[in-house]
Amino acid sequence: MYLKTLITSTITVLFLAGSLFAQDITMTVKDSPQMKMDGDANVRSWDADIERVEGTLVLTDVENFSIENLKPENIKELTLTIPVEGIVSDSGRLTRNLHGYMEKDDYPEVTFKLNRVTDIEIENGSARITAEGVINAAGKDHTVTMTTTASLNGNGTINFRGEQELLMTDFGIDPPTAVMGTIRARDEIVISYDINFGR
Repeated sequence: MYLKTLITSTITVLFLAGSLFAQDITMTVKDSPQMKMDGDANVRSWDADIERVEGTLVLTDVENFSIENLKPENIKELTLTIPVEGIVSDSGRLTRNLHGYMEKDDYPEVTFKLNRVTDIEIENGSARITAEGVINAAGKDHTVTMTTTASLNGNGTINFRGEQELLMTDFGIDPPTAVMGTIRARDEIVISYDINFGR
């Protein structure tokens, strides 16, 4: 009877300890995230600020977290949500056109959802992370492979920064033209970002 009780107690303690070490850490976007969209045309370049970003980062199996001990399996979830109305340029006309091309009324948000982290390289206190995820814009899903740099800020937040090249046609958007086709936007755009996540 004593042996049975001991075994049961030991299994319970091990289970609780395992649960403690496997506890998830959930973080959200903090501070003032910096995101920008850059494009080009045959006459001049253009850009737009992404003024509103919401997101969640979930880390798992992390004890005494540091960038140096970060592994692919530790990043359980990462999602971002961008309201289309928060994409704004210096030109009101360009802003309206961007909202129109992205079908804001039907699809008011652009989203990103992490599928998996494929590799992490640690160097000089930062992590170069290679990952796969899905961006949804204008109602279309597009799978991307991306590389981002992660570092730990002094206040305990985690910073992600980098650039991601995309094509408008990836989301069923035809590069716009104007003035009888003499002004033509290029298909390529670049999204740059500098985002902090914290508890």
